[in-house]
Amino acid sequence: MREKINAVIDKNFDEMISILRSIIAVPSVSVPGSPDMPYGKECARVLRNFLDTADEYGFCTNNFENYAGTVEYNEKPVKLGVLCHLDVVPVTEKDWTFKPFGGEISDGRIYGRGTIDDKGPAVAVLFALRALKELNIDLTHNVRFIVGCDEENGSTDMEYYMKRESMPELVFTPDGDYPVINFEKGMLRLRIRKNAAFSHVKMMRGGTVPNAVPSDAYAVVTGITHFNEAENITVTEKDGAVLIEFKGSAAHASTPYDGVNAVTGLVDYLCTLDLDTEERKTFENIKKAFVHGDFSGSGCGIKMSDKTGDLTEVLSIVSLDDGVLEFRIDVRYPESGNKEDIISKITETVAPAGFELITDIASLPHSVDENSDFIKTLLGVYERESGLKGYCKAIGGGTYVHDIEGGVAFGAEFPGEENNMHGNDESVSLDSLRLNAKIMANAIYEICK
Repeated sequence: MREKINAVIDKNFDEMISILRSIIAVPSVSVPGSPDMPYGKECARVLRNFLDTADEYGFCTNNFENYAGTVEYNEKPVKLGVLCHLDVVPVTEKDWTFKPFGGEISDGRIYGRGTIDDKGPAVAVLFALRALKELNIDLTHNVRFIVGCDEENGSTDMEYYMKRESMPELVFTPDGDYPVINFEKGMLRLRIRKNAAFSHVKMMRGGTVPNAVPSDAYAVVTGITHFNEAENITVTEKDGAVLIEFKGSAAHASTPYDGVNAVTGLVDYLCTLDLDTEERKTFENIKKAFVHGDFSGSGCGIKMSDKTGDLTEVLSIVSLDDGVLEFRIDVRYPESGNKEDIISKITETVAPAGFELITDIASLPHSVDENSDFIKTLLGVYERESGLKGYCKAIGGGTYVHDIEGGVAFGAEFPGEENNMHGNDESVSLDSLRLNAKIMANAIYEICK
């Protein structure tokens, strides 16, 4: 059966690329929306388009008020759930070589936001199911393909969905890496804020999402005439004030050492200026607490490591508007960490500068037994289709199954691949996309046959 399944994937591959390009073309960044479009019109549009395509292929679909949708193979009891998201992180278009929502193909790769996270994997799963359907395979157990629209902002889509439907017995998501991710670090998303009517620093902006190393940050200052030259810094006069810009490079918050943090870089530079006492106290505190180039949390006294990895900490967003200064913080902590202790230490570190701390997300680590039959089946399919060694791994990223009991991440990035997830010119090779569809189809078949 494997050969037949893979042959159908090959036959439909050109159409698969066409569908993916149409999905990439929708700039589905999750934003606050309306009651009938909770994540904005683009997320509602991409979900509707995706479900319409699944309808055309003969699947049973259901739209859960534009929070999420489902695609079901047949009407039998559901054994397996596959989970993908159609929302994407924002882009800074000027930093892209290719159009971020263009789905352009060059040198065997398709470029665009979502190609690897998570639109490419979602289309691969859809065409995996289509291959089984085209072969008229009567699966003994049903598979429910769940697509959501808010993974990048905290997965409130799944909270909504799970109040209405229970998750299947087995769940995997191609929202991470191969072979199988069975441990995910705990995650904290925090905000620190204070009233800040500064004399010189009038505005600050940096970062776009809480789960990424920020690539750009700027400040507007007045009343200062001397500015030192510094790496990554551009200083220009604008409308009677001075604009200071720091150019860094983006990276996912789970792998922050791949990026250069523009927010901490800008804070460091502000500390070289002739600021007043309150400004200097504020920015010196942040400089010491969130050391530029160091993502270990050492400045806040939370550095730790164990067999499941190192703690990472990212100062991901800054805003200064209307006299309020706010920073957002992303922390990923290993199995031995304690979220209350981490929050307490960060609070103590920033309190002397007048910051209060607000907790937005506090997720415990997620772990699944690697010896289960489910994981063994996934690893077996992966080894057979890819020719690579199967094993379980721990990561700092929080995948779409982080809060789903028994859920694991299965793909979609292969070992050694660089797809610029959450970065500029995000892409995936056509070969990897094709192989993903084959792995998904064969895994679904083996579990549900």
